[in-house]
Amino acid sequence: MTSDVTHIKHEDDLVAFLEKEFGALFSERDSILVKMHMGEPGNRTHVSAPLAKKVVNVLVSLGCRPFVFDSPVVYSSPRNNEAGYLVSAARNGFTRDSLGVPVVISNRSETFNGELMAYELCSEPLEADGVLLLSHFKGHICSGMGGAIKNVGMGCMSKSTKGAIHTGGEPVYGDGCTECGACIESCPTANIRLDRGRPFFDVSWCPGCSNCVISCPENCIYPKTAKFDSLLAEAATIAFGKFGRSYAINVMQNMTQLCDCVADSGPVLADDSGFVCGADMVSVDIASLDILEQETGSKDLFAEYNRKSSRLHVEEAARLLGRDMEVTIKEIG
Repeated sequence: MTSDVTHIKHEDDLVAFLEKEFGALFSERDSILVKMHMGEPGNRTHVSAPLAKKVVNVLVSLGCRPFVFDSPVVYSSPRNNEAGYLVSAARNGFTRDSLGVPVVISNRSETFNGELMAYELCSEPLEADGVLLLSHFKGHICSGMGGAIKNVGMGCMSKSTKGAIHTGGEPVYGDGCTECGACIESCPTANIRLDRGRPFFDVSWCPGCSNCVISCPENCIYPKTAKFDSLLAEAATIAFGKFGRSYAINVMQNMTQLCDCVADSGPVLADDSGFVCGADMVSVDIASLDILEQETGSKDLFAEYNRKSSRLHVEEAARLLGRDMEVTIKEIG
């Protein structure tokens, strides 16, 4: 696994760079799955269809056979089934006519066992000759940040596995609470109350972020299955290991507090910073976090708003792949 990435400031330079990168990686007639999030209805900060078309056109010009792919979501949304997602995607500009390539939404999957649980991986990424991760780099309530790793670890899973990852990170109280309030301070949904010498998780709703588990100094709260970051990272690394050739692009534009999974993803927290391109999901996520820190002066900008470290799931994915958190960044533009 390489740790070299390229940071491209301007969209005008992106296409020429990708022509060389894709030309060296993919072959004529290759089936290339372009994995991306096409936006919840009402969301206006996801990766745009015109940008996706520019990237897809590079593959088409090389004689590849790309198609844009995502899987249905588990929560209440028009995107929680194939037909509804296709309608939603079309309203955001993602159609075969507009992109020139098929748009595929599918929950078809194959099961693989991990150390923490079993994961249903979507079949289409496993069957394609290559996978291109086109990911919006933005905040997320459960993982601090969502980038390429989350695009795989959540986005390439079936509906049931997506639900199992969130549910698996939900808290369970054991024993030994000192009522210090650390769990309350860390909860992004204000879901925790202290009563009768212990925490209760019943005020609002729980996304399974495992913040309370991580923050408890007494280790008296534990996750139902494992910490959210561990489950997300294990899912991503299992899938990544089964891909054919792959490439990753993080889009550092409209970097909002929250994910593209919500209509209102909150304020844009940082100026646009172009694109981070590399051979693997971990390297581009590390580089994106490093660039954001350099350009904003904040060690973890998203954590300031979401109360969750953006690096935990990245560090766990790096550990599972047997690599460190160092990257070499080449600048263009």
